[in-house]
Amino acid sequence: MILMTVFMISAMVYSGAIVRTSYAQDEMGAVFVDPPQTILTTAVVGTTFDVNVSIANVTNIGGIQYRLEWNTTLLNCTGQKEVFFHTLTPEASWTNIWSVRLTVNNTAGYAEYAQAWQDMPTALADGYAPGNVTVANYPPEGKLAIATYTFKVLLVPLNTATYYDCDLNLPTGLVKIGDPAADQITTTVTNGYYRIYGLPETTNTVITYLAANYTVTTVTNASLVPSSMEFAKLNESSYKLDFNLTGTDGATAYVNVTVPKALMNIGPTDTWTVAVNGTGTTPIITSDDTLNVTYFYITTTLGTNVEIWGTVPEYTMLFIPLLMTATLVAFGLRRRRKL
Repeated sequence: MILMTVFMISAMVYSGAIVRTSYAQDEMGAVFVDPPQTILTTAVVGTTFDVNVSIANVTNIGGIQYRLEWNTTLLNCTGQKEVFFHTLTPEASWTNIWSVRLTVNNTAGYAEYAQAWQDMPTALADGYAPGNVTVANYPPEGKLAIATYTFKVLLVPLNTATYYDCDLNLPTGLVKIGDPAADQITTTVTNGYYRIYGLPETTNTVITYLAANYTVTTVTNASLVPSSMEFAKLNESSYKLDFNLTGTDGATAYVNVTVPKALMNIGPTDTWTVAVNGTGTTPIITSDDTLNVTYFYITTTLGTNVEIWGTVPEYTMLFIPLLMTATLVAFGLRRRRKL
């Protein structure tokens, strides 16, 4: 019986891949990467995450075999933990779990799994075989992990305007489910993938204006062109901050700009004006009176030019009283000379 089960696991055929998000009891059984997508937005090299190879809506299971493959440039598998047979089998009977194959090959980029019960008649007599995975005993989706894999990130994009995809594949012909009588159980198979974005880019640009230095901070999932950051006085009451973002053309990007109020602010009755590629836009604007800064959160597509217009920087507010005082003093001195 044992040899028949092993040979059966090696001989059964694969049934086409489809994408599923839930598994109802009346559907065909499924083997799938779970979750089907892993999106990492703040990862660094060395970040780890777990995925399962799971089974759903399958009964009368006697043995399971598959291979999981990945891109070795992007990922390294640091662990493969058997779940299915250790969940169904009482701990006192774990010696009856037969690890036909439970290996990880990070050089070639695959993990192999093949498990069964070593003494099938005993497993059946004691009631923990065959394996049944249904909504009734594993609600609400009727699924159970076969094994859990821990992956370590090996490569991260330079910024979050770009990303790397790594398929997690269950190859054709290598996913095989068998019952205790060495008969094939037909299932569908669904691959998965992981996507990793680079960390947001933070740039501090020092702007010198009227002999004073001010730091403008940008945090973006694109990339700031440092030489493009400019601050200019347009007229007596209007000032403009101007910069360019680069990245994958057409990709969605965001930038959070922190502007010191001492460099650029608006009057009580004025409003900020922000434009992207010459077209007005409505960013999220917040003010921090403690830090004395204004935050602009702007979404756009790449490549992009961003302009922020403001009025009445605070240093001009300081100059006005000084100018008025100087004028009054000059006027008083002038009157005194006439007397």
